[in-house]
Amino acid sequence: MTPQPRYDDHADWYDTFVTSGIGQPIAEAADRLIEKLLGPGHGKCLDLGCGGGAHAPALAALGWQVLGVDVSPRQVEIAGRLGVDAMVASADSLPLPDQSFDAVATIMTTTDFDDLAAVFREAYRVLRPGGRLAVVGSHPCFGGVYVERDAGGVCTVQPGYRRHERVERHPLLGDGIRSRVGVVNVPLPALLNTIVAAGFLMVETAEDDGSQPLPDLLGIAARRPDSPTPH
Repeated sequence: MTPQPRYDDHADWYDTFVTSGIGQPIAEAADRLIEKLLGPGHGKCLDLGCGGGAHAPALAALGWQVLGVDVSPRQVEIAGRLGVDAMVASADSLPLPDQSFDAVATIMTTTDFDDLAAVFREAYRVLRPGGRLAVVGSHPCFGGVYVERDAGGVCTVQPGYRRHERVERHPLLGDGIRSRVGVVNVPLPALLNTIVAAGFLMVETAEDDGSQPLPDLLGIAARRPDSPTPH
C-alpha cells in the first residue's frame, strides 16, 4: 500500500519554511551534517524522501549525481521546478534496480516514514556493495515528539519516548509541520537497530554544530558491505 502523501496540502508552505523561513537554519545544519557524513563523490546518489528538493543542491555541490524520490507529487513538482531530477515513489517500495546507486541520503525524513525498517531495506537493496548511506534527522533524544525545551534550551522528556509510533495529536507538536502532517516518534535504539538489521555497517555518528546547548539533529553514516552479510 502506498503511503498517503501527507505533505501535498502543505508542500508550498513547507518549501518556504525550510528555504527562507524559520526552518532554514535547521535545514542548513542538516546540509553541513550531510557534507561531513557522506562527503564528496562522483557517482549516483539517491535523495530518499527528497520533498521539495531543499537538500539536493548540497548533495550536488559535493559532486553527486542526484535523483530525488518522494511520495508527495506536489513536492516532486516543486523539486522539478528547481531543476532537481525527481520522481514520485514510496521509499519503502522503490521502482529502482538493485545495486544502482553509489550513495543514499535521507534527510529530515526518519520521523515521516511509517515503516522505517522497510525503507532501510530498500536503501540497502538499491546501493551497490560498498555504497554509502547517510541519515540526518531530528535527534531522538533531544528533538523528538515528547521532548519539551524551555527558553534556555533545557530539555524535559515527557512520557512516550520509548514508543515507536505515529503521533497525530499532542500538545508538544506545536504549530509547525508536525501539527499539520503528524510525526513518527523514533527512539534512538529503533533508529540504530533498523539500520543494522537492514544489513548496513555503522561507520560514524555526529550531531549538529548549532548554537543550542543540546543538539537538534543526529547524523549517521553507514555502508553496505563489500560482500553479503548474514542478517
